[in-house]
Amino acid sequence: MSVQLFKKYTQAFVDSDWDTVSSIYAEDCVGVDPDGSIFEGRESNLANDKKWASMMSDFNFNYVNTVESGNSTVVELEITGTMTGEMETPDGSKIPPTGKTHTFKACMIMDWDNGKIKKQRIYSDFMSFMAGFGLMPS
Repeated sequence: MSVQLFKKYTQAFVDSDWDTVSSIYAEDCVGVDPDGSIFEGRESNLANDKKWASMMSDFNFNYVNTVESGNSTVVELEITGTMTGEMETPDGSKIPPTGKTHTFKACMIMDWDNGKIKKQRIYSDFMSFMAGFGLMPS
């Protein structure tokens, strides 16, 4: 069941269907980004999703492997996007868009409560992410 919810979430993200994305988050959900930033509550997580979507156009999620255990879903992904918007760093500074398309690996872990995301953790190799988008040498 939770894999289907996960796919509903990622499809809504790709479609910029923010009402659906919002409805999948629990009111008190907690999200952790690959850079360690923590987002508390539905609105904070939704704002973070919109930030990512504004940075990269044409998001595509390729499911490499999925595992369900109890109320948790673990998904290994290959994510492709084109950096067409600014990237905001944790300190608030902004990196201009490069126009480069890159595929990077990520792992998302979602804990569910009554069909809602209660906790979300996203892990990714940020060095290859930055190099792939031309933001640092490879």
